[in-house]
Amino acid sequence: MKHKYKLYIFIFSIFLLACKDEELKAPVPGYITIDNIDVVSSAAGQGSTKDKITDAWVFIDDNLIGSFELPTTIPIQKTGNVRLSIRGGIFNNGMSNSRKIYPFYNFYRLDTLINPEQEIKLSPVVPYKTDAIFDYPWSGEDFESSVNFTQNGSSNSSLVRNTTDNVYEGLASGYAKLETNETFFEVYTPTFSDIPRRGEPVYLEMNYRNTHDVVVSIYTNSRSAQYSVIVLRPKSDWNKVYIDFSTVFSTLTTAVDFNIAIGFTKPQGEVGEIHLDNVKLIHY
Repeated sequence: MKHKYKLYIFIFSIFLLACKDEELKAPVPGYITIDNIDVVSSAAGQGSTKDKITDAWVFIDDNLIGSFELPTTIPIQKTGNVRLSIRGGIFNNGMSNSRKIYPFYNFYRLDTLINPEQEIKLSPVVPYKTDAIFDYPWSGEDFESSVNFTQNGSSNSSLVRNTTDNVYEGLASGYAKLETNETFFEVYTPTFSDIPRRGEPVYLEMNYRNTHDVVVSIYTNSRSAQYSVIVLRPKSDWNKVYIDFSTVFSTLTTAVDFNIAIGFTKPQGEVGEIHLDNVKLIHY
């Protein structure tokens, strides 16, 4: 009888260990793969949909599971029926150490079934938000028909429509050149005043190429004061930047009016060039 009792204890112990092993096993995830996120317009007047989305911010059932640099394959621990939501992430002010959800791109959503070990390949498309304001107080510039910038009186060169070489998109891009004996270029937008100043998102999107450091700045009060916002390093290929003006405008609460300026300086003896396209100011 004593031996049978010991045998029962031994068998029961094995059963408990087996149950414990099952409990300790990690759940087998499913996977989603995202190579790229594209942008579409949601209304007229939103301009180019060329983007530089670098990250996917992924939500499962409205809970953020993380930000993932693209392209990526993401393990999803929750299997079964889920609501998958994705936001497009950017390098804020072009800085890789400042990654943010871009506030003007909406969600991509998908109700789907996640099975263990199964991979789902996605091609998310995110629209601009319908309440984002693109054409007020300044309508931006895509250079398709005109140049909506004014040359600084001290600038050695003007910004012109380029319809021949190195056009980024459409029929034309903006272009300026400084010859070897010239040192300063700057243009600025029409004057505006009605812009959010309480920390709400305000961004300038822009495609550009440049040979020298380019300064994007804000003039205030009939261009009596100037504040540098960002310096764009030289790029031999076209690049896109999302410039965050939110904090800058929130510190200029007493300013009467504004102009956004784009310019650069260079030493004599060098040729300087800048190409611009799809310059647009966006806010709510």
